[in-house]
Amino acid sequence: MYCAKQRTVKREIEIKGIGLHSGQPVKMKLIPATDHEGINFVRDGVVIPANIEYATAFDFSTTLSKDGKQVRTVEHLMAALYFTGIDNLYVEIDAEEVPILDGSAIEFIRKIREAGIHTLREEKIYAVITEEVVVKDGDKFISGAPSDTFTATYHARYNNRVIGDKKYTYSCMKEDFENVAMARTYCFLEEVEMLQKMGLAKGGSLENAVVFEGDTVLNPEGLRFEDEPVKHKVLDLIGDLYLLGFPLIGSVYSFKGGHRLNAAFVRELLSRKAFELKYSSQIDRVDFKRLVA
Repeated sequence: MYCAKQRTVKREIEIKGIGLHSGQPVKMKLIPATDHEGINFVRDGVVIPANIEYATAFDFSTTLSKDGKQVRTVEHLMAALYFTGIDNLYVEIDAEEVPILDGSAIEFIRKIREAGIHTLREEKIYAVITEEVVVKDGDKFISGAPSDTFTATYHARYNNRVIGDKKYTYSCMKEDFENVAMARTYCFLEEVEMLQKMGLAKGGSLENAVVFEGDTVLNPEGLRFEDEPVKHKVLDLIGDLYLLGFPLIGSVYSFKGGHRLNAAFVRELLSRKAFELKYSSQIDRVDFKRLVA
């Protein structure tokens, strides 16, 4: 049986950019860690575990907080760490928000690949869903069910001809993680003023987000994929799911969900104890070589 091992990065990685919502310049370092340390953000000496216990705000992004310090918009980086199979890492950051870069996760993945991935000695641990779990908010819902692999489906329903009523499923067995990783965040032009009044989107531009005006894409280059918005929602979902602390094995379906509902789903998994933690050698029928990029 194939035995998957835990991973970290081979060397320190420095990434600079601006925060999508804060508009502030930020420098971030990805620092190697050892077995079973998990993923941890470090801001002004405060270590904030990348865990749902520390998720405190969900307005258009996911925020982690501890001891008066916070790190915002962690979901794209968390998705990149999931896609590259990184289990253990310190993320040292000198501002309140992870850099948005191009609005997707692909630049994080490229930086990690460039630095190299270091395989550790201990076996990788997976959270295997053992029973059906559903969380709802009005007509929105997220459901999870047992499966032999990991799939994440997002079903969008917008009164917009470009986004419209679309559904996309990420499956590790299809090896299409780059399509999801390249999908950029998006907003509607009519939302921008409202967001800025809320203190959000101060760093947003056509360089780091897809902007719609009605049914028109304002970005000169257009969409990267015809279904880029729904693929980005899958990206956000995967990043938030990784706040469970372990990669999932199971089938997750989100209908019109967002960061708040994603967090509620992870918390429901925990409160219901609807999963088992298993080493890779304890799991049958899963091709672990295809569970990481």
